[in-house]
Amino acid sequence: MGARFRIGVLSGVAVLALATVASSTATAQLDSGSLHATTLGWSERTWLYVLDRGAVDGGRLSDLGWLQRFHPDIDDEQAIDEISVHPGLGDEFAWWLPANGARYWGGSINHRDLIAGMDLKARIGLGRGWRVGFTFDKEDRPGLERNLPRLAIEKQWTPGIFAFGEGTLDALKPEMDVTVGGGWRDAHGEARASVTILDAFSDVIYQGLVVWAGFADTALDYEKHPYALRGTVHRRLGGRLRVELDVGAALPSTVRAYRQTATDSGFRQDERFGMAAGLVEWSIVPQVRAGGLARWVRTVMDRAPLPLGRPEDDFRLVERTTQVGGFVLVQLTPRWRVESWLLREVRPQTKDYRTDAQPDVDYEDRAWRGQTFVRYLARFGLKAEAALELDVRDVIRGLGQVPSIDPSLGRHNTRLRFELGWRFGNRFWVDGGYRIDLDGDVGTDHGRFDGAHGRAVLFW
Repeated sequence: MGARFRIGVLSGVAVLALATVASSTATAQLDSGSLHATTLGWSERTWLYVLDRGAVDGGRLSDLGWLQRFHPDIDDEQAIDEISVHPGLGDEFAWWLPANGARYWGGSINHRDLIAGMDLKARIGLGRGWRVGFTFDKEDRPGLERNLPRLAIEKQWTPGIFAFGEGTLDALKPEMDVTVGGGWRDAHGEARASVTILDAFSDVIYQGLVVWAGFADTALDYEKHPYALRGTVHRRLGGRLRVELDVGAALPSTVRAYRQTATDSGFRQDERFGMAAGLVEWSIVPQVRAGGLARWVRTVMDRAPLPLGRPEDDFRLVERTTQVGGFVLVQLTPRWRVESWLLREVRPQTKDYRTDAQPDVDYEDRAWRGQTFVRYLARFGLKAEAALELDVRDVIRGLGQVPSIDPSLGRHNTRLRFELGWRFGNRFWVDGGYRIDLDGDVGTDHGRFDGAHGRAVLFW
């Protein structure tokens, strides 16, 4: 199958769903409370790369970048595996509605390993507008091992003003962050802004208290301390329009990483990070919502060796990901739903060495990414789903320059996904499924079987 055919299938399913709804009765009572899309899940996962630098392989000391999109253990099906395993647009929106919940998602990426994540959130009121909240974010995949708890406290004033403070509770004390912010919240949405002191206690611990070299061979000295700014808006405008905007930046910072037994051995590193995500959603009729979204993230890591440092620590690494696309959500009947989305993604990465210590990297791939699924979901009972998913990716330049299990991450991956599960009212649902390969994986012994996965969500 060619790329145009696969993209046409996704578009055709969406058009068919629209036609079906147009001919249905407008008086049907629809289970459309979560018939919305959101960028908040993507934004939060991306922002965690700022709050939790130690989660990536090698942390800040790694030369693979902030995002490590091209970790050596990532193969050419990682991108489509993430589509299959991560919650969909509607499920992501439903997760952000309740105050308390837990969820798990996981899926096979090879015969031995899963890409898996777990999220926990809890919030209770203390009276007089005070609330405390706790979140825990866990994710394991090639290049990433995250276990991040966060504790927050909030004060709400009438009619809508609120202020909050939050801290990350990292086992490595120098990597703890402190956030303060505020905003406005009402029945139509919320707007908030915050500032974060990243690695808030790093200089106090490494430069003030001093860490014994037996505990940490490498120490950090912030010559320009890192701060992060973030602003988020999600709001309904009238009866049919809903918008989201999320922007964040880690301001330019400079850190000196050195061996405690040889202080001139190491490197000095300048860093910066920026991200933005936006969504516009239009309610065509109560049963149909459509819209567009855009996402962007860019990081810069500029490293220079200290006098006794390594020549290979003399480079400038720039990562960028841009995604632009659209979606359609259709509630056919109270139990039948169709969701479809399609994105154009561009991922350039450059790594320029100032010496001949290593070859430069000038890489870029571009992809059409998409998913269309049909779901049957009883209010209490059977949950079933069938989906067509694709990641049609081509390497534009730099073939083989980024680290990977495979020589090239350029691949036209397509698959069918099937799931069965059970819904226990609005409190709990669980499902599992398997994937069928459509593109004919070369050099594998699994035939058409393309992995299995499972999810569970609990609200209280």
